[in-house]
Amino acid sequence: MGNKNTFIVVIAALIVGLMVGILGPKLFGSRPAGTSVVSSEVPPQAPPPSANYTLKINELKNLLQNNPNNVGALIQLGNAYFDSNQYKKSINAYEKALALKPGNPDVLTDLGVMYRRNGQPGEAVRRFKEAIKVGPTHLQSRMNLGVVLLYDLKDPVGARAAFEDFLRISPSGPQADKVRGIIDSLPAPGK
Repeated sequence: MGNKNTFIVVIAALIVGLMVGILGPKLFGSRPAGTSVVSSEVPPQAPPPSANYTLKINELKNLLQNNPNNVGALIQLGNAYFDSNQYKKSINAYEKALALKPGNPDVLTDLGVMYRRNGQPGEAVRRFKEAIKVGPTHLQSRMNLGVVLLYDLKDPVGARAAFEDFLRISPSGPQADKVRGIIDSLPAPGK
């Protein structure tokens, strides 16, 4: 009888572990830092955070109470706020992380996306350019720079330069054809 109960407990634990492995990233938004690409669409309105984000955010805030200079926790908190569309709180967490450890192009890029969604495209551009300066081969910052220049600031010349810079670094990467299509849709230089 004991072996049967042990077997059932082991099987149940395996099933729970499998479900957490499958659903965990969806529930807690485990997107790698710096992978955020802004789109030409209007930024989404911030819905209330789900219970899963609230739990993750509270865990990170508790961790930071004991160690407010934990850069990794600040970045994770910024990511959790990012994924739950809490722009101002995400900006605050990323700014604190960068004050402690400047020059992370992934964090700078995500910060730029949050500034854009918060209605501050000029600040977004500044952060994308800073990410490019510290990460000369950082592609997402270049892509985002082009998008914000084109769609938010209505600067097709600046956007073309950003997209051409993207192609200089990644002429045959997975987004190269999309970038070429955007460039082809822009007015010719000098017009």
